[in-house]
Amino acid sequence: MKSQLGSIFSSRKFSLALIGLTLALLLLTACGGEEATPASTPTVLSTQTTGAGAASSVGSGSGGTVGSTTNPIPGGSPGPTGSGVVAPPGGSRSAAGATPPSATPTVVAGTPYPASTAGVPPSPTAPGPLKADAQVLNMAVGDPNTFDPALGADNDTSFVLRQLYSGLVTLDKNLAVVPDLAVRMPDLTENSTLYTFKLREGAKFQSGREITADDFKFSLERASDPRLVGPEPATSLPANTYMTDIVGVRDKLDGKATEISGVRVKDKYTLQIKLDGARPQFLAKLSYNVFFVVNREAVVRGFETVDGSGPFKLTEYKRGQFLKLARNDNFYFGPPRLAQVNFAIGPNAANSLGQYEGDRLDVVGLEAGAEVERALDKGSPLNRELIVKPQLSLSYLAFNTRVRPFDDPKIRQAFSLVIDRPRIARAMFEDKVQPAQGILPPGMPGYSGKPGPLGYDISRARDLIAQSSYRSPVNLPRISLASTGDALSRVLVEAYKNAFNIDLEVRQYDFRDFQSGLAGRNQFQMFLYNWVADYPDPDNFLRSLLGTGSAYNDTNYASQSFDDLLKQGDNQTDPARRLDFYAQAETVALNDAPLLPIYYNVSYRLVKPYVRGLSITEAGIWSLRDVYIVK
Repeated sequence: MKSQLGSIFSSRKFSLALIGLTLALLLLTACGGEEATPASTPTVLSTQTTGAGAASSVGSGSGGTVGSTTNPIPGGSPGPTGSGVVAPPGGSRSAAGATPPSATPTVVAGTPYPASTAGVPPSPTAPGPLKADAQVLNMAVGDPNTFDPALGADNDTSFVLRQLYSGLVTLDKNLAVVPDLAVRMPDLTENSTLYTFKLREGAKFQSGREITADDFKFSLERASDPRLVGPEPATSLPANTYMTDIVGVRDKLDGKATEISGVRVKDKYTLQIKLDGARPQFLAKLSYNVFFVVNREAVVRGFETVDGSGPFKLTEYKRGQFLKLARNDNFYFGPPRLAQVNFAIGPNAANSLGQYEGDRLDVVGLEAGAEVERALDKGSPLNRELIVKPQLSLSYLAFNTRVRPFDDPKIRQAFSLVIDRPRIARAMFEDKVQPAQGILPPGMPGYSGKPGPLGYDISRARDLIAQSSYRSPVNLPRISLASTGDALSRVLVEAYKNAFNIDLEVRQYDFRDFQSGLAGRNQFQMFLYNWVADYPDPDNFLRSLLGTGSAYNDTNYASQSFDDLLKQGDNQTDPARRLDFYAQAETVALNDAPLLPIYYNVSYRLVKPYVRGLSITEAGIWSLRDVYIVK
């Protein structure tokens, strides 16, 4: 999913002196496609400025609105992120934002990250008698972009949707696939291409109507209906990224079919899904919100009211201000322990650390910089409530391969070679994020930790420009960088000025306008973004971000070699062989340089000691179902 990057300097407590010092440390010494179409009125900065932002307590520290999904995404989900070291709620992307990338940082094995004295919150145990009036949880969240699970794509939106809806399977606190509305894991036949699910009998929507296999068939066909996005191409639907393994989905997306031929109802409680080939990652994909079941009768009334099947129901929502959930007494696993969840949004989530200390918020993500340093101080009372968690997340610089000058791969490579990623991690984030060498983050199957083909080499970068179709930096068109307020933008301005003597223009957008710009495909030449895992498989990074036709391929990268290697990997029955083909595909992409991996994220969250049963995963907070309050 997508999630918005934040800027480390967004914290008002972070001194201007430190900003100057950081930028000084980061100075890097040295020296036809289509034109970009201007997006809606950005703030153009000659000197990058950043605004303070509240970190989402569910996300990667990057707050977010619908996203791995183009934040403007449908796949991971798009969403604003907070500080560069806080993790989003679930998977998804996020734009580079106003606090150093507060997107979930992921850490390389063996990298020394400060350990929390509190550790992971205790797993749910029999809580004994609970005070009914105390079962209220208060958190901050990014404003959800939709309550329609077929359209949710960013971190925070996906997190909220997981509380309201459910699917055949879900992920547990270890990100392992487990049954949800399916009573058990599916039976696999026909060379692992036919999945047969048995549903839980008696499971109901919040309104009380029983859920059947027909509801799932309706929901999947609705999610892949091109009419959902109106005049926009069906390729912008999350289903285009997550559902096309299913036979017949492409015909449905193309408007050639009214049903999905690969989805069959055998009886009231039996659903079959037929794939076009063996896909070991498919079960994990099924946990994503595009596969959630919706009530046909409620959908016709729109999503102003929600009739889901999740542990909570929506009771009140005011855009940009707050969101309230109440327990779903019809939940098939039994009513959750929490009676109510209150989410602060926008201005109401400002100064989240102060609200936490004032007992108005129970869980908060910290902004990089002074807030994290204070919590890491073992003499601080906050240290006992701090949880540090590496995240399956990548913050990156993206190049639009359709737009000049980045239609030339040598220019993309040159612009990648002058960014000193280890220095950024050290000077800007004080080693609280891991410099990225590849696209796959630590902890993801297939992660190698090996240096990529494009390290820091200004001389080689200048040679590549001389070899390119542009011959010299003076022949390059004017270049602009799209951002939502990330301080990293300023570092890039200095790097390209020093290396090539060019003046990079920074265009700063409101996050929603940024999403719209990405959806336009050719509006941005280059941009900063963050991707957080929707499920723990390299497919979710490589194919989602760079696969031809993916709704989240905002770089417009198209490589037959890359796509073919992924397909060859999908056909392997040996997991090791599959990962080998994926590794080859990653190498192809790193050489082609449609994006530059900059760093992996780590989340820093404070959790009140009376909050029990909260699991923080490598993909953020997944579910509130087992949370309870002991005061």
